[in-house]
Parts: sequence; C-alpha cells; structure tokens
Amino acid sequence: MALPQARIRAIFGNESLDWLDRSYLIDWVLVATLWILSELAAHLPVFERDFYITDPAINHPYNHSQISGTVNHFIALLVPAGIVAAVGLSRLSFVLLHHGTLSLLAGRGLARLLTTALKNRVGRLRPDFLARCKWDVTKMNCTGKEARILDGRRSFPSGHSSAAFAGMTFLSFWIAGQTAAWCFEAHVPAGSLRSSRMGRFLLTLLPLSWALYVAITRLEDYKHHKEDIIAGGLIGFLSGAICYLAFWPSPFTTRNFDSHVYGQPRLLSNDQNHRRLGHDFELTRLEEDV
Repeated sequence: MALPQARIRAIFGNESLDWLDRSYLIDWVLVATLWILSELAAHLPVFERDFYITDPAINHPYNHSQISGTVNHFIALLVPAGIVAAVGLSRLSFVLLHHGTLSLLAGRGLARLLTTALKNRVGRLRPDFLARCKWDVTKMNCTGKEARILDGRRSFPSGHSSAAFAGMTFLSFWIAGQTAAWCFEAHVPAGSLRSSRMGRFLLTLLPLSWALYVAITRLEDYKHHKEDIIAGGLIGFLSGAICYLAFWPSPFTTRNFDSHVYGQPRLLSNDQNHRRLGHDFELTRLEEDV
C-alpha cells in the first residue's frame, strides 16, 4: 500500500508537500505570535491625553461608521484568502495555498500589532471626542459612555485603514504576481481575454481602491484625522507588501515571468525552486545568480 505522502504527490504533483518543512512551522508560530501580541496590545492602558473643550479639531459630531470594524476585518481577510484558496485548489497546488495563507496572515498580523500598540501608546483624540465625552461643566468631567470615551482616545493610527491596506495590498501584489500586470516587459500569451494588459493592470487596482474607499469613509465619519489615515494606510501597505515579498517573487521582475504560468511562490532552496510543477513551468529562484 502506498504511503499517504506518495498518494498525495501522485494526485496533486511532486511539489504538493514541499511546504512541509520545519522552517515553515517556525513561520506559523511567529505569525500566531504576532496575532496574540496584537490582542494583548489591545488591552494595554490608553494614554489619557489632556484636551480643551474649545478645541475645534475634536468637536465634530458622532456618527455611526459606514463600514464597521468587523465588516472591514473580514473583508480584508476573507476576500484575499478566498481568492487564494480558489486559485490554489483549481491548480491543485498546496504550495500556492500554503504560501498565500501564510503571507496574508503575516501581513495582517504585523499591521494589527503595530496599529494597536500605537493607538494605546499615543492616545490621540478622535475628531468626535467631545461628542463622545459629553463634558459636564458642573462636574468638570466626561459623562458619556466609558467604552465610547475610551475608544475616542484611540485615533492614531487608523485601524480600519491599516487592516484594509494590509489585506488589499497583499491581494494586489498577489494578482500582479499571477498575471504579470506590473511587469510590462513580460511575455503575455495572445488569443485570450486575459491577454489585455490594461485589464490585468486595472484588476490589481481594485483591491487598493477598496482600501482607499475605507480610508475615505473614516474621514467622512469623523473617526480619524487625516494624519491617522495616512499612517494607518502606510502601516498596512508596508506590512502587506513586505510579508508578500517574503514568500513570493517580486511582481516587478521580468525573470519571474519567463513562462506562460505565473505567480509561483518562493521555496526554501534553489533546488526546490527549480523543481517542475506539473506542466511546463518552474518555481522562481530565491536569489539571483551573482
């Protein structure tokens, strides 16, 4: 009777179990640590910054969010994960599925940790803080709901922007890596609707457009100052891009698109990266020849 590993390789290809390596176990432990630390950071004491009740910068009305934190979180996580899963399963590639999930969670976890820690450490007041506070001149104190007041002290950086840009930056890079949309010198197969260079390019902009829309709503709802949005967006963008590039080849380099099948993830060594994946393409090497 054939071993389970041999059966899996026979069905899904020789590369199907290449992700089973102890170094990837360390990666998963580190990614889980990022998420655990981000949850712990959310419970750190918030710096209580002094304020003036005449400050116009924090005297905007309180509005309900157009996009709730829960909805934003799941869209920024489940949409990229779902697309990666669909493509990975359609290609019967466990490596693609594994690397896509790992790099997505790494980017989201890193962005969440940095954003949450800064929120509580900086303690910047939201534009609608006074509406949350409901200052009582007689008591010389805030009389609003305690949880709402506390959240009003967590303006910098924007968590919505950070989460949205982390997830959608990964997705944009991943789509570009699958389609060579950002590598204009790459060969594009003819005779297909997928050959449209502008179509591929605009497709990569859709995720970033959603992230930008989320950021704009935070300004419209008076939940953040513009600096909060910019900082949150940068944290998310850099986290998503860096963690993508840690596991996938650059979507800007021509040598990564020297076959008609694009977007293969990095593996551990040059020997693994030169292994054939089922048909007539191979994984991109981890490093360029010197």
